[in-house]
Amino acid sequence: MIDESLVVEFTVTGNDCPVVETTADHDVVVDETPPAHRDDGRTLLHFHAEGETDEFTESLDETAEIDYLQVVDGGSVAQCRCLLHDSCILRELTTAGFMPHEIRIVDGTERFRGSVVGRDILRDVIQTVQELGNVKLDRVSQLTAGTETDHGLDATIESSLTKQQREALVAALEQGYFEVPRGATATDVAEELDISKSSFLGRLKRAQQTVFEQLLAGAK
Repeated sequence: MIDESLVVEFTVTGNDCPVVETTADHDVVVDETPPAHRDDGRTLLHFHAEGETDEFTESLDETAEIDYLQVVDGGSVAQCRCLLHDSCILRELTTAGFMPHEIRIVDGTERFRGSVVGRDILRDVIQTVQELGNVKLDRVSQLTAGTETDHGLDATIESSLTKQQREALVAALEQGYFEVPRGATATDVAEELDISKSSFLGRLKRAQQTVFEQLLAGAK
């Protein structure tokens, strides 16, 4: 029987992953899906980049540690896939017992959000990270069925949202964007988030779609 499951959030700097290092030179936000680790030690990466995506991907393509970079430009967001020559930090983290939910990379810093089973596993995960880079533990909370977040989102729904989508949804709620009449315009909320209006609306649309799909699925 599992005693407790914990949600843990931490940031890592000093990791020599080329994707992480390249974000330090460009105004870009990268949201990465959990990578696929090959038997030959290489890693398949899949991530979304938003911001200075052209400059970022050009720099990344020149990196010797990366092959087969594929970029699909979707306007304000670029979908990227590539092959990393070496294993990434997440291989060691998952081996230690970390189950990733969100991975965000900004300005040379990786931010992880995921879950572990028990505090002994949490200690193993933190120790593993400390061996690979500088780590800052940001938050630890207990995960229980049916719990709600501070903003009333069901844990299952929240785990389906990216951090960007959640930020857009929460900011829209807090500023009265959904009120009738509106308490804030899309431009107002975008300025609060320090992003463009089109980026805000895109994130909000994807967040709403995810929330509706989860709610309707639960109602079936």
